[in-house]
Amino acid sequence: MRFVIILLLISVQWVQAHSPDLSTLMLYEQNGKLLLVIKASLTAFEGEIDYHFGKNAYKTPEEFMQLVIKHFQKTFLVMVNGDTVQLINPQVQLGHEATLFAELQIKERSIQSYFIRCALFQDMPNNQCELILTTHDRPQQQYILYGGNNHEVMLKAARQAWIIETPTNFISNNSTIPWLIALVILCLTGFIIKSRIIKTEYVEQNEITTEITNHQYLQQ
Repeated sequence: MRFVIILLLISVQWVQAHSPDLSTLMLYEQNGKLLLVIKASLTAFEGEIDYHFGKNAYKTPEEFMQLVIKHFQKTFLVMVNGDTVQLINPQVQLGHEATLFAELQIKERSIQSYFIRCALFQDMPNNQCELILTTHDRPQQQYILYGGNNHEVMLKAARQAWIIETPTNFISNNSTIPWLIALVILCLTGFIIKSRIIKTEYVEQNEITTEITNHQYLQQ
């Protein structure tokens, strides 16, 4: 398990270091703890910090890392079995890319659901975060968080797997119903108006034809 996690971290390192719109979020179990790792290019973190706190908000790497942690705590959320989980011992490592570590403080022995929202880079156009969930009792689950799903996902435990449910997409799909109704009404209204216009033009044309015919008859 540990070897697989290390291999995954290495495999995405080069791509993320040069792609500011790509990031990776890993949740995995190790020595009885549930750990979190977020990896992204240093440019991505700098862009978010500059945007939210200003370009002159930090003067040292230590100050920058503290702002990264502050931004992380505001934009990241994990819920286990419906309860919000506290994120403890956050740390940041800087290099060609930045890596953020944290531990999830949970007492649950039987985890039936995860709700995860990772909006650290939501202000960056076309950003995508690959979520990788690795647990000892179920196969690894991967999912892409992006603007289309509000950077969030709901995962529920099933037999030997994690089932993905996306509340945001569910709401979004339901919210299209009024738009469809409005579109149908608009189309019907347009059809009725067009039919009346055609009918009016037909009546007017008949009246003109009748007048011409009567005028020709009188001339004869």
